[in-house]
Amino acid sequence: MPTPGLFVVGTDTDVGKTQVAAAIVRSLMAAGRRVGVYKPVASGCGAATAQGSDPRTLWDAAGRPLEPADVCPQTFAAAIAPVAAARAEGRRVDEGLLRTGLDRWRTVSDLVIIEGAGGLFSPVGESTLVVDLAREFSFPLVIVDAARLGAVGRTLVTVRAARAEGLRVAAVVLSHTVPLSPETGPTSTTAIVREAAADLTRHLATIPVVILGHGDSRMPPGIDWEQAATS
Repeated sequence: MPTPGLFVVGTDTDVGKTQVAAAIVRSLMAAGRRVGVYKPVASGCGAATAQGSDPRTLWDAAGRPLEPADVCPQTFAAAIAPVAAARAEGRRVDEGLLRTGLDRWRTVSDLVIIEGAGGLFSPVGESTLVVDLAREFSFPLVIVDAARLGAVGRTLVTVRAARAEGLRVAAVVLSHTVPLSPETGPTSTTAIVREAAADLTRHLATIPVVILGHGDSRMPPGIDWEQAATS
């Protein structure tokens, strides 16, 4: 049977995908699973080993299996879109490697967590979008948005686009990318995000919606992530 997995995608860039992916990995590791981690391409880091980089965060969360370069075979220094970052170095994204890089994890993992780059329709190669990889890998999606005002609209657009592409959405996560302020009342971030989660739950019905707190190392209870990857 093919190795199952989940593909973590965002509504945009900087919405907390890495935090969510790492938290899912830690939750699965705590359940005794061997978890592979794969990010097809990353920009804003000179190497996959760079402390604090997305690939290094995923590698650390998974207990440092294989090598950092297996987590992300293609990294570029400039903190811009991967294709532009590659051009800035006189290079091109290897679109074949975007796909074959996953193979290294299939034989050594019970399941694999993939983190995309940017949003669902962000380019990760000259002719490849994140959605193309999601379709080819056939892993259910975990859609991440930042826990802030506008989350409902951004998330619903992404869910509908994913469904239009024939992709299954396993879960939605609203991720707190910054610490909560002490503000209270209906305009506080806490109130806005709770209302957003309730609205999304009502609109999406069959898709679970969870909130990940800033700095939380594991996902909150309520979702069986292994089942989400295999069902």
